[in-house]
Formats: sequence, structure tokens, C-alpha cells
Amino acid sequence: MPITNFSEYTTFLSQRRNADFQMSGAVGRVSRLAAAWPLFLPAPATPTTSVALDRDSAHSIAPIPTVGSGRLSVLGGRFASIGINGAIVILADIMNVSGGLSGAATTAQTTNLPTAALTRNTNGVGVMAGLIIYTQLGGTATTFSVSYTNQSNVSGQISPLNQIGGTGFREVNSIIPIPLLAGDTGVRSVESVTLTATTGLAANFGVVLFKPISMMFLDGFDNATHIDAVSTGRFSGQLAEVTPNSCMSLILACPDTGQQLVGTINLAEV
Repeated sequence: MPITNFSEYTTFLSQRRNADFQMSGAVGRVSRLAAAWPLFLPAPATPTTSVALDRDSAHSIAPIPTVGSGRLSVLGGRFASIGINGAIVILADIMNVSGGLSGAATTAQTTNLPTAALTRNTNGVGVMAGLIIYTQLGGTATTFSVSYTNQSNVSGQISPLNQIGGTGFREVNSIIPIPLLAGDTGVRSVESVTLTATTGLAANFGVVLFKPISMMFLDGFDNATHIDAVSTGRFSGQLAEVTPNSCMSLILACPDTGQQLVGTINLAEV
């Protein structure tokens, strides 16, 4: 049922249907997107194929509460931090991940591609794509494009160029967003990745497909903070729905390379 007043909201909050996470290290990329799940405890293995993820994957915050007859919604979160410059925390459903691509190859790369079939949001609407870096790429900045299938099941769409390699675009756990063609609203799959030139180092990177759920902004601090859907602000996507089998995880944007988080996401079945 929908939440109709503050009393109902606090009742749902008191149920403490939470999903916890802990990071074993600090984000190493400044002011750009970085995957938090490689630093979870325990950490997921680097993929050697394209893997469809779900609530039981090691990439997911756990435990995600089970859902009965209602819907699972995001109420907020509580976070403890090492690092004083704040962070943007994007709560996202990580649809699938792949690896095995090279930062030195300049032909169309299809290793572990196309990406595994979507098991949720199967029409691709709202599903975003990015490159995820597993080992540091070379210091030479270049550009890349991908061939993808859009939300209307049109294959062979070639993305606009975006940078890869060089400072800020090569660090471990970085996610480099893949821009879409005008009019496209999502991605069903990625078929290949092509670098314009070598980054100077093969390294290892892959593709991640994800759908954002909510976004929370953490002020500069070095202790703890609380964000809720009513009183605190700094929260976009209050009461957003979480698909029951989603791989609910975190993508961070931090101005501080020493940023490290532990915490919990507050959920409710409404």
C-alpha cells in the first residue's frame, strides 16, 4: 500500500528492513564514478565471462529483505565514513558485468560479449552502460565507442566517443559511462567495444549494465550521517521501488581518494 502520512512512514522505518554493506578499502578515483562492490566484504571475483547478477550475487548489498504482497521501497540510509569531503552515493541495480577487454587493442573487441541477457527491466528502458576497470589502464588518453542494442531492440547502435586511459580515466574500479545516441533511453546489451588508439597498457576492463534507483548526497564528514525520505533532504529517489530479485549495490562519486564507507540502506515493503 502507499505511504499516506508521516506516522505510517515512521512505522515502516521502525521495521528496520535494512540491507548492510562494508567496504574493505577506499575509493581510488576522484570526482568520477567508481564501483563500490569490488571493495565489499567478501569481494566478488573479477568476471571471466559476462555474468547476469541477482540478489544472491556477491556484488549485492545483503541481506535484501524478501517481499510478500507489497513492493520494496527505499526509505533512506545510515552511513559511517573515513574521509572528510563527502560523497554522492548512487543506489543501483547492477544487471550484469563482464571482463577480459584490453586497453591496448584497437580493433573491435568482443571478448565475453555480448553482455548476458537482462533478467530484469528486459526492455532495457532506463538501463545504463559503462566500462568498468579492473586493473589500471595505460597513461595515454584515447577514446572509445561501443556497439549496443537499444531499448527498442535496434542493434548496431554506435555510441558517441568518450575518453578512456590517462589520469582520471584509467584507475581501478572506475566506471566510465557509455553515452547513447540521441533518442535512445536505455540499453539491452553491448556487443563490442572499440578503442581509437592504445592506452599504452593492456590491463583488464569490461562492461557493466546498471539501472539507478536512488541517489544520496553525504556532506563532508568523518564519522556518521543519516538520510531519510522526509526530514534530511540530500536524497533523490525517495520511496523508489526495488525489484525483488535485484542486485542492489552502490556506485560512488567522491572528491577524496581516501573515502571509505560502511552503512545500511533502509527499506520497507509498502
